[in-house]
Amino acid sequence: MKKIPGFLLVAGAGIIAAACSDSTTTPVRSALAASALATAPVSFDQINTSFVGNSDTNSGFAPGGAQSEGEDSEHHREPGWTSLMGGGIADVFRGRILFGLGFGRGPFGDLRAGSNCTFSSTDNRVDCPAVTHRGLTITRSFSYLDASGAVQQAFDTAKTNTVNAQTTVTGTRVHHDGADTSTVNSKSDITVAGLASGSTQRTVNGTASGSENTVGTNEDGVHFTATRVAGDTVSGVIIPLQNGRPTFPTAGTIVRSMRATVTLSGQTPTTSSRREVITFDGTSTAKISVTQDGTTKTGTLSLVGEGVDCHD
Repeated sequence: MKKIPGFLLVAGAGIIAAACSDSTTTPVRSALAASALATAPVSFDQINTSFVGNSDTNSGFAPGGAQSEGEDSEHHREPGWTSLMGGGIADVFRGRILFGLGFGRGPFGDLRAGSNCTFSSTDNRVDCPAVTHRGLTITRSFSYLDASGAVQQAFDTAKTNTVNAQTTVTGTRVHHDGADTSTVNSKSDITVAGLASGSTQRTVNGTASGSENTVGTNEDGVHFTATRVAGDTVSGVIIPLQNGRPTFPTAGTIVRSMRATVTLSGQTPTTSSRREVITFDGTSTAKISVTQDGTTKTGTLSLVGEGVDCHD
C-alpha cells in the first residue's frame, strides 16, 4: 500500500488563506522536517490534547519520495502559515460539539472512568487497569470532586463538578503495512471544572506531551529516521454551556509546540520547530501567533471554517 506522505493535513484548519499565500519558502531539504509538523505523533489520539491525533496502522509520519535538493516536490511541502500543525485543533475547542447542561453532555462530558476501574484511598483516585492495543499500552487515572472540593469515589451525574484525568501511553506501533515502526511515550494531565448539574460553563486546564521515534523506508525504498516531540498547555479556557447548540470559548489560551528531526539515509539530518499560541475571546475567530524556525507571524484562526489568516 502506498504510504501517506508526510505533508498531508488531517482534520483541523488546513485550507489555504490568501492573506498568507506569499509567505516564505523553505528549501526542499529543510521542508522534509517541516512536513513532519503537519500531523500529530502516533498515540496523541489516546491522550487529552488540543492536537488531532491518529494511531491507525496506515497513519504516522513518513517522508515522501527522495528528490534532489532544490527540486520541487509536493512530498516535501511544509504545513506553512495557513494551517495549524499537528492535524489541527480538537473540535471541543472549535464549538463543534453539541453542548448541554448535564454531566455526560457537552465539552469533556465523557471524561470519566470505565466500569472496571477502582477507587484507591491511597491517592484518592480511580485507577484503571492498563490496556494494550496494537503495541500501545494505555493507562488512565481519574479524580472526582464535588462543588465544595470533597473527594468522590465515583462520578455522580448530579454532584461531580471537577474531574482530573491523567493518561499515559507507551509502546511501539508498526504501521504503513509493516514498513515503519514508531516507538512512543506520551502523557496528559487535564482538569475540567463545571460538570455539576446546573453549571453554566466549563473551565479547562491541562498539559500534554509526547515523543515519537520512527524508523522505516519511504516510498522510494530509502531508509529514514524521524523524531517528533510535541506538547501543549491549556490555560483557563472557559466554554459556556447552552442547551441545543455549541458555543465558542470566551477566554483562555492554548500554547502548542512541536519539533521534528528527519534523516534520510546518506543525507544530513534536517530539523524544524513550530510554536502556536491561540487566544480565545468568545467570538468565532481566535487570535493566533505562529513561530516557525525563528520567524513569527500573527493573525486569526477561524473556529467556524478552516484556515489561518496571518500577516507579518
